[in-house]
Amino acid sequence: MWSRKDVKRKGKERFKANYWMCVVVALILTVLAGGTGAFSGGRGASTGFQRSQEVVQDGKKHTSISDTLKKGVIGEGNTSDSSKDTGKSDNSVNNRSGSTSSSSVNSTEKSDDNNGISKGALLAILGIAGIVGLILTAIAIVWDVFLVNPLEMGGNTFFLKNHSTDSKIGNILFAFENNYKNIVKILFFRDLYLVLWTFLFIIPGIIKGYEYRMIPYLLAENPNMTKEEAFAESKRMMTGQKWNAFVLDLSFMGWILLSIFTCGILSIFYVNPYIYSTNAALYLALKGDEPNEEEVFYQKEIVSQ
Repeated sequence: MWSRKDVKRKGKERFKANYWMCVVVALILTVLAGGTGAFSGGRGASTGFQRSQEVVQDGKKHTSISDTLKKGVIGEGNTSDSSKDTGKSDNSVNNRSGSTSSSSVNSTEKSDDNNGISKGALLAILGIAGIVGLILTAIAIVWDVFLVNPLEMGGNTFFLKNHSTDSKIGNILFAFENNYKNIVKILFFRDLYLVLWTFLFIIPGIIKGYEYRMIPYLLAENPNMTKEEAFAESKRMMTGQKWNAFVLDLSFMGWILLSIFTCGILSIFYVNPYIYSTNAALYLALKGDEPNEEEVFYQKEIVSQ
């Protein structure tokens, strides 16, 4: 039975034994898995509509100024030409009322047209945004399946081999050189199953995440394993160990919080490679390749007797 203290000690020892290589590989894995590009949308998509509204408002201002000028001219004509009868003034009033009513109708029609244009532009923008979103999602899936997952497995291979000898940074390309298609397929189904299990209120997804935890390490030692073999062996190794592995992850929470206060610098140069190395030590402990201190002491007692 492995102990958390023993696994972390072995992980720290092997991490420090090949310090800079571990830091570089952990940084590569962190950037690939967590570093995502940001795409900013066009901020001036609605500027055309806003400008059209300003033009309409300016037009209304100009019409109001012209109406006041006309009213002033008509008023001056009425005061200077007092010999005209009231019938003509009534006709001018009727004409003005008719023109104002027609202008109001035209303005409402123009506003309706502007509203129609804005709705059409909005629908077009939403359609383009949906298409762009689908394209970006497809790119993210391809990026994860064909690049990130194989490099993740290669990083696990590096830290796994680092427990027996000083690994080389080239181990991160292990998946691309050893049955790449099989590795991509198995890790793709691992992610797919995790997503489907996560739909069931998240908790089952977390449990399955611990159940599938040893798959990359199994593929690192045997890239020719079938999908069924990899899932079954990882499930067997993690049976009765999920809670212990969860507590092991929680034991790094203090380091993670401390890394936040250092703006991630501590994560790069200590915490992340420490965690990767410890996870590799956990795999070896579950596999039985590295007995813990209690087993070593018990074996020495038997030999001495």
